[in-house]
Amino acid sequence: MTTLAASSELKELELELGELVKTTKAFNAHVFDAWDNLWCSARGNRQMRRDDLADIVHAAIARAQKPPLARGSTLDMSLSGRMGHAFLKTFGSCYVLLLRFSGPFDEGEVRSAVALSLPRVELLTLRLPPSGGPGSDGSEAVGRA
Repeated sequence: MTTLAASSELKELELELGELVKTTKAFNAHVFDAWDNLWCSARGNRQMRRDDLADIVHAAIARAQKPPLARGSTLDMSLSGRMGHAFLKTFGSCYVLLLRFSGPFDEGEVRSAVALSLPRVELLTLRLPPSGGPGSDGSEAVGRA
């Protein structure tokens, strides 16, 4: 049985996120799902804990005054403040692409780069082996990034 950590799909997604990081000048890119599972990161999960990254997603949902992602919420926004600088975009009905920046960034340029990359990110994410699905505690996901 192939584990997600060893899957070629995960490696391809890491590479695609890495290209997006280069294009947007972000310091990392992550893919989450609506249940706070971290599926992949461009540069591993060294900068922040998974819970801290999930807090950014939750802060964006609260700021946008949207229902939880598991209830069909969508995000296409930037955040700047106490948690740093980030751009978030939902895709595939339950996933979030989270780009982290070390400072202010040009939202229009980032949005354009994400629009070009998102079809491939979505395709690769949907090809990943399942993690345990909705309601899992994310423990499998933490070891993946």
